[in-house]
Amino acid sequence: MQKKILYFIGICILLIFVNLSCKSTPKEERSNSRDEMIQNENVFDLIKESALLNVIVRRLGGEYPISISIVNGAETRWVQIDKPEKEMANLIQQISEKTNMSLQEVNDYYFLYPTEQSIYENLTRLSLLGKFPSKYEHITVTAGFGAGTKLFNVLNSLNFTYGCNIVADNSIAELPVGEVVISQKPLSIALEMILKSARIVPQNIRWCATDDFIFFYTTLNMRMDQLVDCKIFNPETKQSLLDKEVIISLPKSVPLDRKVSLPFYEGALPLSKVAPVLANQTGLTIEMMPGTENLPVNPCYLNKMKLKLALDLLTFQWLDISYSYLVENEKIIFTKLGK
Repeated sequence: MQKKILYFIGICILLIFVNLSCKSTPKEERSNSRDEMIQNENVFDLIKESALLNVIVRRLGGEYPISISIVNGAETRWVQIDKPEKEMANLIQQISEKTNMSLQEVNDYYFLYPTEQSIYENLTRLSLLGKFPSKYEHITVTAGFGAGTKLFNVLNSLNFTYGCNIVADNSIAELPVGEVVISQKPLSIALEMILKSARIVPQNIRWCATDDFIFFYTTLNMRMDQLVDCKIFNPETKQSLLDKEVIISLPKSVPLDRKVSLPFYEGALPLSKVAPVLANQTGLTIEMMPGTENLPVNPCYLNKMKLKLALDLLTFQWLDISYSYLVENEKIIFTKLGK
């Protein structure tokens, strides 16, 4: 009897020892392990196993020369296909069906949008091919942007990488884009994919484009009539100071050698916060009349251009036409009409 008791106690001690020696993996380590496993799997393995739509699209863009645009908000749908097609067009069709998404194939890219809401069908009518000066058709874009990235960050990234100057007014600049992968597409097509992913319908969007810049705006901009055909961007000026060339990077300056990537920002900052940076980049004193200090200034990166154009692109983002600027006595004065 005593031997049985001792044997039972020994077994219990052994079980306790085994339990203590088998440490559980911390949650963070398990998460990292899962991420590493995803990175090591090819995209077809992921599709068979199950993964979020944005992860699949990102991996497709990383492994194949393919261009895909997903409407923002749809990126969290799950993709799981037991027998994924090897032919890319057929695979995208499978993915759209499994995620209950409609598919538009146009200009050699795929656009996916929710089937259950017919309002998204309107996005398929947005077309920018051939709508800009021919200069931009020679800019070929290869890029990827994650779902939720603010539109101004996307445009700044294109400016920084490809030497263009694309700006959007405050009615759309902070909209989040969807997951987008772009492979060797003309700039106009890249912008079409990006705007569609941000749910910008063709009825609302307008643009003014020259060889020097592209400015997107909507019907909410009170300067809309003046922005038609870029009439408001009058390059003529009697002030030589406005002809000086500047490079604008807000809210912070970035190295001009482009050895670092352009930082992404959360949102606009008050004019008063970016004024010191703007003063440093223009070499002029900044003065703000009452009522202008809190005007929102979106992060922006503008390549070398005349000071007047840079200030126009900054101030025309404000939807209220009463806000403007003057340049006099080595000062940039931001004003509000009637003040």
